[in-house]
Amino acid sequence: MDAGSGSAVFLVPLTIGITALGLLLAGLVWVARRNRAVNDHPILWNGRDYRCPRCAQPMQQGWVMLGKGAIWTDRGAGRPGLFAHIGSALPNTISLHLRPAANMAWRCAPCQLLLVDHEKLVH
Repeated sequence: MDAGSGSAVFLVPLTIGITALGLLLAGLVWVARRNRAVNDHPILWNGRDYRCPRCAQPMQQGWVMLGKGAIWTDRGAGRPGLFAHIGSALPNTISLHLRPAANMAWRCAPCQLLLVDHEKLVH
């Protein structure tokens, strides 16, 4: 083995690592640009009292965190598959904050329905 081949063996993993880091950072920037986060303020809830579409009772206001984002597909397209990824998540459903942000949500406990507003994340 000559001196040149030893450095080539070292450079390949280094190049792969740098490329992976670059792709990760590019992905984080992409997600951050799709998300809009605002500070928590009581005025966010003004005029946002909803009734359950099933039983017409008032829905309970609250918050929801959505893991890897809300992955939505149209009914005709079928359910999201095993390999659904955050790139297909609805905007403002992935929190990159150290203290996670959340979506405003309304819940009807008896009917087991949840209404999620993903216009913005709130932190």
